[in-house]
Amino acid sequence: MEKMHTEDLKNSEVKLITNFLDDSAPQALPSIEEFHMGHYEQILNNKFCSSYLKKFVNNNNLVKTLHDAVNDDPNCTFQLLSVGIASLLFFVQTNFTGPENTPDIDWLLGKREEALEFLHLEDECNENVKKPELLYLSKILLSNETLQNHHRTAAWWLFRANLLHQIVLEEASATLFKETEDLVEKISADDILSDEYLRTLFHVEAVQFYLYHRRIQNMEKHVEIAQHSAKLNMQLVGMLGKRTKYQQDEKAQLMLKVSMDKDNFPYRKCQDLPTALELKDDLRLERVEYSEPAEIIELGALEEAVVLAKYFQIQKSQPKDKLADEEVVPYLINVIENSSNWPLRMSSLCQRCILESNHKRTVERSMSQTEYLIEQLNSSKPLVSHRMDIFFASGMKPVWEVRQTLADLMLNLGMVKSALELYLHLRLWESVIVCYTILELRHKAAEIIQQEIDKKPTVKLWCLLGDSTQDTKCYETAWKLSGEKSSRAQRHWGLHYYSKQNYTEAVPHLKLSVELNNIQENIWIRLGFAALQIEDWKLAANAYRHYCALEQMNFEAWNNLAKAYIKLGDKPRAWRSLQDAVKCNFDRWEVWDNLMVVSIDLGHFSEVIRCYHRILELKAHHTDVQILKILTKAIITDITDADGNPASRLLQKALELFGHLTAAVPNNASIWQMYAELTATKNTEMDYQKAAQYLQRAHRTAVANPKWFKEVEATKDVLNLCADLAESYLKCAESGSPLQRRAMLGSAKLSLQGVVRKVKDQDWIGQKDIDESLANIEAYLTKILDELRKINVDSNYVSQNIVL
Repeated sequence: MEKMHTEDLKNSEVKLITNFLDDSAPQALPSIEEFHMGHYEQILNNKFCSSYLKKFVNNNNLVKTLHDAVNDDPNCTFQLLSVGIASLLFFVQTNFTGPENTPDIDWLLGKREEALEFLHLEDECNENVKKPELLYLSKILLSNETLQNHHRTAAWWLFRANLLHQIVLEEASATLFKETEDLVEKISADDILSDEYLRTLFHVEAVQFYLYHRRIQNMEKHVEIAQHSAKLNMQLVGMLGKRTKYQQDEKAQLMLKVSMDKDNFPYRKCQDLPTALELKDDLRLERVEYSEPAEIIELGALEEAVVLAKYFQIQKSQPKDKLADEEVVPYLINVIENSSNWPLRMSSLCQRCILESNHKRTVERSMSQTEYLIEQLNSSKPLVSHRMDIFFASGMKPVWEVRQTLADLMLNLGMVKSALELYLHLRLWESVIVCYTILELRHKAAEIIQQEIDKKPTVKLWCLLGDSTQDTKCYETAWKLSGEKSSRAQRHWGLHYYSKQNYTEAVPHLKLSVELNNIQENIWIRLGFAALQIEDWKLAANAYRHYCALEQMNFEAWNNLAKAYIKLGDKPRAWRSLQDAVKCNFDRWEVWDNLMVVSIDLGHFSEVIRCYHRILELKAHHTDVQILKILTKAIITDITDADGNPASRLLQKALELFGHLTAAVPNNASIWQMYAELTATKNTEMDYQKAAQYLQRAHRTAVANPKWFKEVEATKDVLNLCADLAESYLKCAESGSPLQRRAMLGSAKLSLQGVVRKVKDQDWIGQKDIDESLANIEAYLTKILDELRKINVDSNYVSQNIVL
């Protein structure tokens, strides 16, 4: 009997975590029917709470007394778990899914200030949060180790509570991030995820956690696991179709093709779904009309959550532009047009509003849709329990963020006063300052903030007053008010100096801010830049290293990190940083150039060749003779590269590079000369002839400048080139017919005589190098003339024998 009861408990826990509750659930277990109906208030006001828990709540130290309550009676752990879950879901209803106007829980009401103090970590909670005591109670109960030992889903519910806790905070918390990441690892290792449905559900929820913190690689990992668990295949395909009403020719349009290798996971349909408003544009069609009807596969709610998670992952990993939007829209449309799940429909429509907010043809629908969604939040339909179906996997925004979206749309449409009114209601003081600035009433913003400070001073308000008045004393007041613990106060203080390009003053404040809260991406990158400006290379490297650990897709950060490493003399780490930089931006030739320079210094010669090819693809013309000379010398002398391989193995790749380069830059004598040197190293008769041709091209290019013989360096280069040219022709003349040899040496004779004549006509007093090079060329010229005479003598002798 006891075993049966244990199984009932486990099944009930799974039903609670999935929100799959029905009348067949064991009625002996408390609160199951209330959960099914969404009666979270009744659960929190039942006899167990009002009599048993209430006596603990009246104690000043709620954390300790509730932990004592759990340990005091192990038989009531499931009831306490139910209370923790009900408290969390009631908080969700009040702040996310609606209806918002929920009654207070009387026995918890006195803990509201205590709750705000508990939830306050590196920064304060958003001022629009309602009933924070509900989240407070749930976190205390769900974090209890005894409860977690008795009920394996308690850690999962705590993960969910932490996700909401982070969302309601004003900024990301490093403490909460670390705690939640530990929970992700713990739950991932639990055998509860052996069930495919639960495994898929958890990993989609993990995507939402990493989405908030912009951890793109973690998001990709969990999306991949969820997609694999759901046996879901998603592929963007091109299909001909029309997008506008008057379009004659069909164009290729992106479409999401979805297939599954299994049946849908179980789910329930909601009948009272929010409506997707029509566009009603005089040009655009409501949706793309494809030439062939697309095959529509009905997905379950959890499979649609995976599709939406994929949308979030791609959106965060792509730059913000219209092309990237085109890539993510098919995922969103798939959910909007097919989902019968309320949170997914709400979340996807809200995302569409954000995407459409910046386009003149869609911004009006975006605004109307947002107003409609706000109305739906407080509608009596659907049932509260339907609003909770896979809520934690949906990415739904809190109510105040949906209202903020509406205010932002109003501002985009020029409805500044309407937007200002809504911002004031939401207490979004930064946006209030923007509106007053647009209305040329910036002093009014400072007055409003001062009035709020007079009511209840906070760190945030003092910082915003400092931003409005440009008075650093406000930041100092905020810092002292926080007990010298606020990263926000130091951040605003540092950014004040940063905006004035006073980097020396900015650095100490920005540095202290990230020490207090180390997951502030935007501050790490500014600290790095400020440190570069004051030439504090060690601090710059540390700042950019932290930033790149948090945000891996910013090529400029990797590039600047490499610069700091180079200044510190650590070129190997600079090289690795630049490798990451080109991954982030494959089309920025400057980054490839930096990578090429560091690669040549470190002896990564194959990487040098790859970089140079890519630069030529990006900008067509690029000449770096110094790099090419080092590369050529390395291959000819066969030195060992950074990986311990002989550089001569890259000869063919180097020749391909020079072929690419001479086609792009045909008028550089040095490049033709190096091309010839590399070609000659192949030591075949044909290659000697090619080398001679390349040197001839080099010679013609060098003497094309009518003033070359008047410049010392240009004259030296031409004389050296002529020496190579003579050497090459003499080597080629060792074989071949007399006619071919005479032609080659005759060409060399004319080239050298022209150069010697021009150089001798100039006065090179004190230029010993030129005199020596000139004497060398005259010696080569004498050899060439001797060879020509020999060829002529041999030819005459052969001719006489033929006549005889």
